Amino acid sequence: MCLKRLQQIHATTRPTTTTTTTTTAATTAATMTSPISYPTSMTDPRLTECEFDSNVLDGIHAVIKTTQQRESCAWSYLRDNPPSESTGYMFSSNPMFAVINGNMQVGHSGSSYAWTMRNLQYIATHGIDAYIAECRPIQRRTGTV
Repeated sequence: MCLKRLQQIHATTRPTTTTTTTTTAATTAATMTSPISYPTSMTDPRLTECEFDSNVLDGIHAVIKTTQQRESCAWSYLRDNPPSESTGYMFSSNPMFAVINGNMQVGHSGSSYAWTMRNLQYIATHGIDAYIAECRPIQRRTGTV
């Protein structure tokens, strides 16, 4: 994903002192037409609708696996429990983040882990349909779809 997209994700998911969030028309349209939903298995047909980064797919699989292990929704946890401003995901000691990280198959640097978790946080906050809607325009511009 390009730097601009990462900045958009960071701007819309990081807690701020204002109540406004940055959303694009694609996000607004996707969330208005369908309720927020998350993939519950890797066979979810929506996961084939755009070309996901392999780290993001691995992260989605890790959240699904964590949900199955914990018998609680890891997506809801990610949505409702952002990392602290001082640690972010990279240096967080949150036990649920550690479980999700442990379920990832990709070996991450601190930076790639934080980037992947911010993408997962976006999915948890806005839903998979909004994430796909956001990715499609970028993939069209860059020629990956």
